[in-house]
Amino acid sequence: MRFERTIAVLVLATGMICSGVVVAANPAGQVTPEPTAGTPASDPPVPPANTLKPKMEVGANPWIPTDLRPEHALLAGLAGKFTTKVHVYSGPYARMFDTEGTAEGKPIMGGAFVQLAHAEKRMKQPFEAMAIYGFDQATRKYTASSVDNTSTAIVNSVGTYDAEKKQLVMTSHFSDQKSRILTIVRTVTTFVDANTWTYDEFVSHKVGEAETQVVSITFKRL
Repeated sequence: MRFERTIAVLVLATGMICSGVVVAANPAGQVTPEPTAGTPASDPPVPPANTLKPKMEVGANPWIPTDLRPEHALLAGLAGKFTTKVHVYSGPYARMFDTEGTAEGKPIMGGAFVQLAHAEKRMKQPFEAMAIYGFDQATRKYTASSVDNTSTAIVNSVGTYDAEKKQLVMTSHFSDQKSRILTIVRTVTTFVDANTWTYDEFVSHKVGEAETQVVSITFKRL
């Protein structure tokens, strides 16, 4: 019995000494978790090996040409050779208000886009413009990027088609290269019949501001 009590006292004393060491190392009395065997306590947990693998190997997806949707059929109306009658509205520059020109639209990339080039006289000088029209399947919107020889800007437009009115309405925002102010452009392309379509352009400088029409063009297929 005395021997057993002696062992109990030694065990109790050992536990008190160990507890004293822990409390001294952690005076706030917080419990310090024991590190996992073989892993330093400060290292973050390692995710399972299978989560580190890429979902798909590079090059595993075969390349195929883009497929066309019914919406792309609208772009065919912009393809072909045309004569144009242009009316430019009042503005700050000397201009010829009514002129004639030519235009040509070419399907590109298998018909996914149409490249439209237009030439005429405007501001009493030769005027050239080019635009690429398309339909973005991701956004379900019609898009266009256009340039002309009066500016260094590439203007990007986006819009929708109203089948009842046969109108493609698009908007764009850019900074005027001379005034450096915001320019908001709304264009309305109306498909009158299989051989005729019109283009009307309106400009404003603030959201909600009244628009000013700047040009109207009639395209007639040759």
